[in-house]
Amino acid sequence: MHFRNLIKAVFIILLLAFNIFAKEEEKPAKYNESSDTPFFYYEASAFPLETKDSVRIEITIKVPFDAIQFIKKDKLFVAQYEISVTLLDESDAKVASRIWTQELSTKSFDETNSQDLFDVNKVTYNVKPSKLMLVIGVLDLDTKKSTYRKKKIDSSEFYTEPITLSNINIIEKEFQNENGTLDEVASVEGTVSDSKPHFNVVFDVLSDGGQGVIKYSVANMEKKVLFTETVKDTFCNGITKKRLTIDRSQLGFAKYQLRITVKIGRDEASEQRVFQLRWVGMSKLIEDLDQAVEQMRYIANPGVIKDIKNSKDAEKKEKFLKFWKEKDPSPNTDTNELMNEYYKRVQYANEHFTGFLEGWKTDMGMIFILFGPPNDIERHPFEIQSKPYEIWYYYEINRTFVFIDESGFGDYRLITPYYEYINQSF
Repeated sequence: MHFRNLIKAVFIILLLAFNIFAKEEEKPAKYNESSDTPFFYYEASAFPLETKDSVRIEITIKVPFDAIQFIKKDKLFVAQYEISVTLLDESDAKVASRIWTQELSTKSFDETNSQDLFDVNKVTYNVKPSKLMLVIGVLDLDTKKSTYRKKKIDSSEFYTEPITLSNINIIEKEFQNENGTLDEVASVEGTVSDSKPHFNVVFDVLSDGGQGVIKYSVANMEKKVLFTETVKDTFCNGITKKRLTIDRSQLGFAKYQLRITVKIGRDEASEQRVFQLRWVGMSKLIEDLDQAVEQMRYIANPGVIKDIKNSKDAEKKEKFLKFWKEKDPSPNTDTNELMNEYYKRVQYANEHFTGFLEGWKTDMGMIFILFGPPNDIERHPFEIQSKPYEIWYYYEINRTFVFIDESGFGDYRLITPYYEYINQSF
């Protein structure tokens, strides 16, 4: 890297780091910090019953330790939160409901801020095949902050075909219980770890039984099939529990679609599931490693990006981690605040500035990623004698950015390009 480019890169990194530790009250309310409300993961899976008069709905809720406020009590750190689960029918009448309180405790202060430790809860309901709305709420009993998530569950046509498949569960962990039998923990996030060259999935098949085949395929998110396998199998009359072991050695760190088809005689049924290959500790804000590398272009030299992208998966991962480790403001901790903040801004840019281009590729996205939320914004969408424009003010760094919508379709561009301060890949 030339000395001039090095100075520019350091300048951008310093600006980014400065904004990470800016005061919370200076950020606009619309900027969603993960610590503002108790974030959680959940999954709702539908399973067939032999009677066919009901569907078993399994709801799993996974709350990270760092999402709940811990309070010091004697030698322990203790947190309490409330979970509410409600199923509503199409007329908003309650079909099922439950509220309960969970308490967490640990002796380690570091564990209270861990994103790798979770409290997992599961509830099960047998409901009539119908269209339902699932509402899950998590309330931090100390801060009184809450989060609600909604999901439509449509099982109205669950039993219309001769073969019924349950949703596909990806097995995250396996261990022997006190009885010596194998217990399985399903991945709520659809995550597949790179710790093993394969992963397991389980699902239920309701049928009249007989000889048949199971065909499964893995495709990328552009629906390009990467590989397909077909295995012969025998199914019993009623519910048959099935388990598949899938080779993941051909997959990189990205999202994929798994499709499973069961065929018995002339009858067949299919189910699909999105999953993501991750390494342990991989930021939840990163969905595709290749894309995450490309998104580094505002703070990385083009040569560095090209070198990482052209590496094999294992080496690519190590080079990516090395790049961010060198910029970690707290290298003695497990969390890389700079990396998390950078990809949080990328995510925000995609959610708010996407138009003809992905949000992170737009001028507004670039400025937001580099400098964070502005201290003040002047919006002029309906000017008579000029085209729509916005002015973003950053008081701490004494900078102002003006964006004009030349096309009239919301495609705001900088009046003065800011490319001279960053390394560009094109």
